[in-house]
Amino acid sequence: MLTMLPMLSGPATVAHAGLAPADPVEALKRQLVANHGVRMTNVHTTTLEGEKLKFWEKGVAEFGKGKIIATDITYDSEMRTTPTRLITFDGRQFRKDKKGKIKSWVVSTYKDTKPELDVSWLKIADPAVLKAVLATTRVKRPAGRYDGTRTTLYQGTITWGQLVKAGAEFPFNISRNWKPTEKEAQIKVEWRLWLGTDQLLRRAVGWFSRKTSDGDGPYTYVHDTRVTGWGSTIHVTPPPADEVITEKEANDILAKEYGFRE
Repeated sequence: MLTMLPMLSGPATVAHAGLAPADPVEALKRQLVANHGVRMTNVHTTTLEGEKLKFWEKGVAEFGKGKIIATDITYDSEMRTTPTRLITFDGRQFRKDKKGKIKSWVVSTYKDTKPELDVSWLKIADPAVLKAVLATTRVKRPAGRYDGTRTTLYQGTITWGQLVKAGAEFPFNISRNWKPTEKEAQIKVEWRLWLGTDQLLRRAVGWFSRKTSDGDGPYTYVHDTRVTGWGSTIHVTPPPADEVITEKEANDILAKEYGFRE
């Protein structure tokens, strides 16, 4: 029986000993320690000529050694026939389509694989990216309550070029070596961040428009992300070995199912 759902416990936020962090970047850094993590949900809406398509992400991240060390995220959309769950560690990723032909977990091993909470324009747990975004703040004011805490709203505009310079694999995590053209680097992301009294992110909204390389569009993209449970004890574990198959084994199953061979 599968027993790899993350174990979640502990308070919604962590009150570290000593003075409160001086700024949101320092507050984030204090969270990136062993036995801590966070929960995330993201709704991504793409619009073209009035037609909208929604995508969803929901999952958890485990922290340690100043970074994310594991994630467990389920992806779905209005056009996807089955939700997909991805469990990611450095160099390893386990995938399971919840209603697909492959009932086992499929493991892939690539040295560039690493766990992230990346919602296309923002790396939620990357201090350098958060610092770059906040540096473009134009508005700061009191706002509503999220995750049980009062928040302050920060609002501004940042370009693709600035995000890439800060370390974001942008757009849509296409490639870690992707570099924007001069025109792409000028594309603007309008953003809003809601930070709690502990200066930790509770909600992030970003939106931008672009044309594709073949001239289609403009497409408009909106990401609305909620972050909860800072300081929760989260442990992400791999699936049991007897429930995991390789990519080659998965391809063989599909080949047999659909009656073709390479």
